[in-house]
Amino acid sequence: AAVIYEAPHAADAALYPAQCRYLRPRWQQLPDRLLDLGFGGRWWVLGARLRDCDVNEEEFRELPPRLRQLRPEQLRSHH
Repeated sequence: AAVIYEAPHAADAALYPAQCRYLRPRWQQLPDRLLDLGFGGRWWVLGARLRDCDVNEEEFRELPPRLRQLRPEQLRSHH
């Protein structure tokens, strides 16, 4: 399991707000700063946002219907 969250300062910053323990973000603020959760080799939020991110539907609108859909056996990937 992995968690990505937004930190207000770099861990090695020499700024007073970054060093003072009373000014650090609290655990209650974590849900607001949470960016993504990773589990089982998958990033959940990032995976959902990047699904079909490079598909431009308007570009393929003029294709004949048989070319608009791909079957799983037509897909190729490299391991």
